[in-house]
Amino acid sequence: MACVSYCDSSLLDHNLVNCNEYKLGGVSAIIVGACGTELVDPSDDVEVQALLTAGTAKLIEDIRFALPAGSPVTVDSPIGCGTPIRINEDRTATLYDANVTDENNTFWNDVNNRRIAWVLAYMCDSGKVIYINPPVGITTSANFILPEQNNELQRYEVTFSWRDKNIPAQYNAPAGIFG
Repeated sequence: MACVSYCDSSLLDHNLVNCNEYKLGGVSAIIVGACGTELVDPSDDVEVQALLTAGTAKLIEDIRFALPAGSPVTVDSPIGCGTPIRINEDRTATLYDANVTDENNTFWNDVNNRRIAWVLAYMCDSGKVIYINPPVGITTSANFILPEQNNELQRYEVTFSWRDKNIPAQYNAPAGIFG
């Protein structure tokens, strides 16, 4: 059976990086936006600062943050002998926060009881940000980890979960926002 697609027949170009200028990971800070807030331009320092000043976005610094591969959401093919159709992607991001305080316990408990609208993750070696902005928000599961030995840090481990077919976009970091 031939490949049947009702989409465009040609593929977009794929680019190579120049002279081994591969992008590195490493996130040292994020900003989370409350539900009901919209960030139109993630690279606009005036817009981002206005949200921080209003308290509708919060900066979380000196952390680690990772965005692993998502998991496809599929449905059965409507065509006999057809392959499943990818309709969406379940995505997660993980955060490691050793900034353990009573106030941060309250902060993470509050975040656990609500959705957040978006996450702006600062990549410390590139001056770029990843903007995670799914259509229906992000759920959060924050946990406090108390190690059994004194050779590990107390910490919060947080999982952000959302569903979005698209890969989060990269932008230049807004000037003066991230240390």
